[in-house]
Amino acid sequence: MDFRTFFVRKVVLSFCVSVTGIILGMAVLGLLFQPQARFGYEAFFSPLIFAFIGSLSLIVKYSSHELTLREALARNVLHFILLEATILSFLYVSGLLESVSMTVSLALMILLINLFVHLVLWIHDQKTASEINAALKILQENHQPIE
Repeated sequence: MDFRTFFVRKVVLSFCVSVTGIILGMAVLGLLFQPQARFGYEAFFSPLIFAFIGSLSLIVKYSSHELTLREALARNVLHFILLEATILSFLYVSGLLESVSMTVSLALMILLINLFVHLVLWIHDQKTASEINAALKILQENHQPIE
């Protein structure tokens, strides 16, 4: 897969799904840790920023050739470590991490959002593969030699 196709199919779709997951995660964790907090309009930018950070880290998974299972797993692990480190570091530097329990909760939420994104991407890829296979089957049936 070329880089442009990878970027559109994986990174952009990941960004859109991540925004949804981050908004849900922020709502749940916000209600747990700071239910009294009220935000201004600038709070609408944080899901976009975190989704951007998370989607950019997908670049480590790009390859111009087919990866072996071991290589794909290694890149998935590297992506997850990079994702956790980048987002938690950003939150720490911003002064938004107030306690160990909040940090652990955020790390778990990042894991859940990451799993959610991968599930949606997998479902999308499965649907695409099914459509391609159906089109190939029709093409094969239409080009069968007549006996």
